[in-house]
Formats: sequence, structure tokens, C-alpha cells
Amino acid sequence: MKYLLSFCFFTIIYSSLLGQVDFTNRLEFEAEYGTNNYMTTFCEGGILGFRTVREKSFGPKLNLEIFKADYELNLGPFKKMGIRDSHELVGYDFDNENFYVLFQKGSSTEGKDRYILEINLENNFSKEYNLDNLLEMDLKEFYVMDQKVIFMGISESLPVVQLFDLETSNVFTAEGIYSKNTEILQLRKDHQLGIVDVLISKRNQYKMKEVSVLTFDTQGNKLREVNINQLDNPKLEIIEGILTPFQDYSQSLIGTFGKQKQEAYQGIYLVEINEFGEPTKKYYTLEDFPNFYNYLPEKARERRLSSLEKSLSKGNTPDIRPAFSTREVITLGNGYLIYSDLFTANNPRYYPRDGMYANSFYRLSPLNPIYNNMMYGDPYFGYRGLPYNGGMNNHREGEYKFHAAHLLFLDKDGNIIWDNSLKLSGKSTSNPSKFGEMSLMGNKLHFMYLDEQKLALSYLYNGEVIFENELFEIGLTNENERIRETDKNSLMLQWWYENNYLLAGKQTVRFQDDQGKPQNKDVFFFTKVAVDGELLQLEENN
Repeated sequence: MKYLLSFCFFTIIYSSLLGQVDFTNRLEFEAEYGTNNYMTTFCEGGILGFRTVREKSFGPKLNLEIFKADYELNLGPFKKMGIRDSHELVGYDFDNENFYVLFQKGSSTEGKDRYILEINLENNFSKEYNLDNLLEMDLKEFYVMDQKVIFMGISESLPVVQLFDLETSNVFTAEGIYSKNTEILQLRKDHQLGIVDVLISKRNQYKMKEVSVLTFDTQGNKLREVNINQLDNPKLEIIEGILTPFQDYSQSLIGTFGKQKQEAYQGIYLVEINEFGEPTKKYYTLEDFPNFYNYLPEKARERRLSSLEKSLSKGNTPDIRPAFSTREVITLGNGYLIYSDLFTANNPRYYPRDGMYANSFYRLSPLNPIYNNMMYGDPYFGYRGLPYNGGMNNHREGEYKFHAAHLLFLDKDGNIIWDNSLKLSGKSTSNPSKFGEMSLMGNKLHFMYLDEQKLALSYLYNGEVIFENELFEIGLTNENERIRETDKNSLMLQWWYENNYLLAGKQTVRFQDDQGKPQNKDVFFFTKVAVDGELLQLEENN
């Protein structure tokens, strides 16, 4: 009887766990040896997939393939078109009903060796644009907004932002950016307002870091400049920042701050910028995060909390170690949800040089929420909209070990509603981007990431961790098929909409043909994954 009860309990919990992650829809394409996988971007009504393929197996001629699929992953129109000889896809963006693809000749950095293909997804009309009069630059970001193309890059070792008018071919260079000791922390387009925000940092003559928000119209005219300057404590400085969308003519800047010229993180800051461009600063340190160490085992957590209490009693604010990076800020009607990663970086490009903090290599995702290159066996090798290319200076070195994800919810006045942390796998990876993907619906927060060839899911309700890092096998939607092999290097997981994620990658699937004989097929797949952590909570309450 004891064993029977144990078996029944296990069966109930196991079936409940299965219900939390549901593989609802799937789209497959034949995966041919040596061909590029599809890249994806989200669009109204579903997803847009695209890739370049050779016209002949070993020929130089490339074609561009594009398809659309709806929210149930039903395949829509499929389009194929030729591209210029010796050119490769290096950038893409989606604006209204038009899809824009940037092509480049080899590793050239000259405008004359680049061109843009505009494709209207409603009528399939396409048009090419030459970029002869652009500055020579190593391209870092590519956006399109209202027939204006925004290029961000490095020209003669200096940062530059240029706007290219597709209708007139005129080029506008954004002022106040092309200067020494300057770094671009974020480039943000705001389609609703028709503006471009550029967050920059620079060192003044006294080696003090100054952060500014520059806002431009689509003609390159500077509309405002907000100087954050120094923090209230002159020994501290901003490390990184993420600009939020405008709400009631106001905007916020959120990120991590720390000690000057040290890898010593202190916490998270919130700068509220009112309609007149006046900044108000707020700071949050370990003293304000009672659940920061929840990712640790009980005894280790108690030791950290005891040490924190002693430091605070002496008037000291302990450092947050190792690296603490703000990855994503979700702006809500009643506040902000802030996701930051705690990780170790064994990377010579990461550590600060010349008193400056590291570049954005270790935090691609906040700047580029839809970077999802699926080429060269590494889906994270490129920037958002910029697939990996040998001439684009996307080289990486070293490894990253992720320890925890910290989640912080602030109300509109900057008051802390809750904070918590989730333990991460602690495995070393060469991927410097954010570790997990969040889905937030009301009070329900799901956090999911790939752990080798499994999905790891955590669930929080009102900031309380209900369960953490439950592992789920990747499944199929056809019960008559079986996964024979999954290429783990090809897997990519993205939050899509509501409580749905999009999983993509390569697999070998075993099935039976019409004669009932077992067969294998190699596919590149997209799977819609629905999550609902409340199922386990309801089961336990019953």
C-alpha cells in the first residue's frame, strides 16, 4: 500500500509537471547539409523567417528565402529572390509592412559595398537601395523607421550614428556622438514619436564618466540632450543603462552602478527624466534587496545575510560580486520589472581598460531584444538584426558562468514592491547574452532557459518563487513521431507573446512512412511552447 500511494503521488505530480509546458504547434523545414538555418523576427500576426541559400550546392550565387507563419505556426506565403553576387546578409529590420534586409560585399566596411533590399510583405514588391554616400564604418546596429535607415557603427575608432533617407538618398550624421572617449550604450528607435534615442557615456578631462541621452528626429536634428553627469556619490558611476519608452512625456533610465575604475558593483539606479529633461536619481543596493541571496543554499545564504548586516551596521555598503548586469526592463502601467544577471566573466574583452567599464559584448540582449542569428552553429553570435560576419568585429573570447537571475519590481514612484532571485545552472558558456527569457502576465511570471537539451522553468506569483528550475524534455506535437537526435548548438528559445515561447533548432526525427517502415528526417523546426506554472500550484493546493 505504501509503494502504491507513492506511485500515485508521483504520477499526479509528474502529469502536473507535463501540463506546465505544452508543445502546442510545430513548423518544420527540411534541413539540408551545409545550408543556413532560418533566422526569425516577430511581426504582426506571427513570425517572419528568412535565410540565404546557394542556388547550386557549390555555386557562388545566393538567393534570399522568406516566409511568414501565424501564431499557430501555419505556413503562409513563401518567397525566393536573387541577391547581388558576392554579397551576404548582414542586417535586417521590420517596419510597418516592409521587411528590410542589409547586404554587404565580403568584409567591406564601405557604403558602396552595401545595399538594402526593401520587401513589401503585402504585395511582395521589392526595391533595392544603394548606400554609396555612407561613412565607412564597422556596423554595430541597423534600424529602419519611416523610410529612414539608422546605422550605428565605429568609424576611424570613433562611434557614429547616421540616418539614411531611402526616398532622397540624403545622409544625416547625428551630432555630439563622433568624439574621443565616447561609447554608445544604447540605440533606441521610437516609432510612435518618430525619434531616435542614443545613450552615450564619455570620460571628461578628469577621467570622470558622464552619461547623456541624446534624442534626434529622423532628419538627424537634435531635439534634446539630458546630461546625467555624476551620481550623488562622486566615487560611484553608472556602468550601463536601459532607456524605457516615454510615458506622459517622461522617460526613465535604469541599470547598474558601481565604484569607479573597479569591478565593484553596488546596485541598481533609477533615473527619472521629466518632460523638461530634468533627471531625478534613486539608488537600490543590497540593503534594499532582502531576497537577493535566495539563490544560495540555506547555510550559505545565512552567512551572506549575516555578513551584510555587519557591514551595514558599520555604515558600509557591500559590493555585489561577481558581475551584475541589467538585461531587461519591462515597462508596465504600474511600474517596472527589472531583470539582471549575476555571473562570472573570464573574458579579456570584458574587464575594464583605461578606467572604462567593458563594452556591450557581455550584455547584448538589453540593446538587442531580437538578436537571433541562426548561422554558423551559434544562434547568439550576432547582434539583433546583425548576423555574425567575419568583418563585423563580433569576435568573442572567454567564457561566462551564470549564477543567478535577480528580479526587481518597482512601482511608478520608484518604491520596491518585491525582489527575488533564481538560481541558474552555473555552467560555463561562451554566450554573453542574457541567460533567461521572461513571460509576465498579471501577477504570474515565468522564467525559462535552455539547459543543454532541456527546458528549465521557474514560476513566481506576486514575486514569490513557487518552483524553480523544473526540467522538461523537448517534445513533439505528433505522438507518432520520436526525436532521435537534437543539435543542442542550434537550439534557441525566445519569449514570444503572453505565456508562449518560441523554440527553434535542428533535429533528426524518427517516423513511419505510408508503408509502416521506420524512417528518419532531418528538420529545422519552430515549436510554440505554452507554459502555465499555476497548474502545479493548483495541484499542490488540492
